[in-house]
Amino acid sequence: MIAFKKNDENIYLITNYKVMFSTLKGQSSLVRVVGDRLFYEAVKSWLLFSRPKFFMVVRDPYDRIESFYKDKFLKAEEYRLWMIENKMERNWQMSTEIFFPFLDLDTSMSPSDVSGKLLSVSFQQFISLLPKVIMKDAHLKPQHMGARVTSKNLGFQLSIPIRFKKIFKLESEKDLAEITDLFNVDLKTKENSTKHIKKCFDWSQDSMNIIEGIYAKDFEQFEYQKRSIT
Repeated sequence: MIAFKKNDENIYLITNYKVMFSTLKGQSSLVRVVGDRLFYEAVKSWLLFSRPKFFMVVRDPYDRIESFYKDKFLKAEEYRLWMIENKMERNWQMSTEIFFPFLDLDTSMSPSDVSGKLLSVSFQQFISLLPKVIMKDAHLKPQHMGARVTSKNLGFQLSIPIRFKKIFKLESEKDLAEITDLFNVDLKTKENSTKHIKKCFDWSQDSMNIIEGIYAKDFEQFEYQKRSIT
């Protein structure tokens, strides 16, 4: 879960790393919420100490996974070069590295070999590996998990649900317009977009079954339609 607060207003927008995060993090009207602040604000909303308003934006699970594959597999080499240019200690993003053990890859291998292997991984093979790594990276975790907030600062772990005023959908132009007005953000310029990667995804029934299984609650809670082979 990632939370942003509008400057000078007690309203919050919950999202995750594959749902507008790159665009939202650069908005001057928003500030990233860190630590336990969101937890305490959520508690206040239940106890009526204050009136914070919580919103959430979600994305179709199929589209979210397609974007992850393009971003962390097809663009992996592009990110590696960016990390070198910015003098970062790693060669590969953690979101990509979590797949290495299942692809016979290692960080000590030559970048060209790793890049070649990542590009050779088919979409279906990538989908088949998801159940093994789904909880290892925030980009992949089910979105419904963002509907609860957790704190460990009381000496034990305490989790409470967030009372959302509305849940927006990334696919809805009406919802995007409402987010723009409500949070004073510019969503026209999309940062870190993978739309320029022209890739036709051939979903098999097995692949759809895997996605519909691991994201079952997302489909149900956010009312996304399951696909079928026609």
